[in-house]
Amino acid sequence: MLSILLVGKNSEGLANLADQLSQREGITVSRASSGKEAWDILGKSKVDVVVTDEKLADGDSLPFIKDLTKRQPLINCAMVSSLSSEDFHEATEGLGVFMQLPVDPGAEEAVKMMELLESISALLGK
Repeated sequence: MLSILLVGKNSEGLANLADQLSQREGITVSRASSGKEAWDILGKSKVDVVVTDEKLADGDSLPFIKDLTKRQPLINCAMVSSLSSEDFHEATEGLGVFMQLPVDPGAEEAVKMMELLESISALLGK
C-alpha cells in the first residue's frame, strides 16, 4: 500500500489530483491543510509520498519541504509550483523533490507522478 499525503491551504487546488490517486488500487490518500497538521499525520502514520501545494495554511511550502527533507529524507516529495522549470530547479535543488506539478494538477499529472514513483521504486529495488 502506497500512502500519499497531500498538503495545501486550498483543498480545491489538489482535489482533482486526490480524486485521481484515490481511484488507483493500492493507494491511500490523506490530506492536511498546514505544515503543522502534516507533521501530526507524519508522526502517527507511515507516509511514502508528500505532495504540497504552493501555499499551506501556515506558510509557503518550500520551508516545509526543506524541514521534511532534513527530518525524514526517505519520503518522496512533489510540489505544486508556478515557477518556471529552471527557477523551480534552482529553488529545490538538493531537496530531493522528484516532480514539479502545475497549479491545479489532475489526471495527467497523477499518471506522470505514478510513473515516476514506479521508476524510483524500481531503481531502489522496492
